[in-house]
Amino acid sequence: MTDDQKQLRLLLVDDEEDLVTFLGHRLRKRGMDVTMALSGHEAVNAALELKFDVAVVDLKMPDISGIEVIEKLRDCQPFIEILMLTGHGSHESAWEAGRLQAFRYLMKPLDFEDLHRNILAAWENRLNRMKSEFEAKLETLMLSTTSPRDLIQQSDELRLEYEQE
Repeated sequence: MTDDQKQLRLLLVDDEEDLVTFLGHRLRKRGMDVTMALSGHEAVNAALELKFDVAVVDLKMPDISGIEVIEKLRDCQPFIEILMLTGHGSHESAWEAGRLQAFRYLMKPLDFEDLHRNILAAWENRLNRMKSEFEAKLETLMLSTTSPRDLIQQSDELRLEYEQE
């Protein structure tokens, strides 16, 4: 990884400790910065402290549902991409994944290579969404700002906002 490449920040959420440990270890070997959470509350707390690019969230957990976790993640990190994971697939949970704009709906047991490809695709989608939104906001700013000084100041503020994501 070069100095100008950002490391993918992944939040891995599942109450199956062995699965989380196994996946976390393998994904770190692939160069990802992985934070593991064994409960929904742990995941939400992690997202309040750290920024993530992608989250893999199990649907069924004992404390709060994966649906609620995803809603809370979206509230505090609007650009996060979500991969919903379940061993109990249903039409209802697939519909819910769509409603929550999950990037993918994945079934257990997982194929590691497929998971890895989906995480990378979600990250790329996140970067493209951010770039498009940034460009649209910059275009609006350029059309609405009258003075060069205001344009420079506001575009710098906009750039800083998106760099923090």
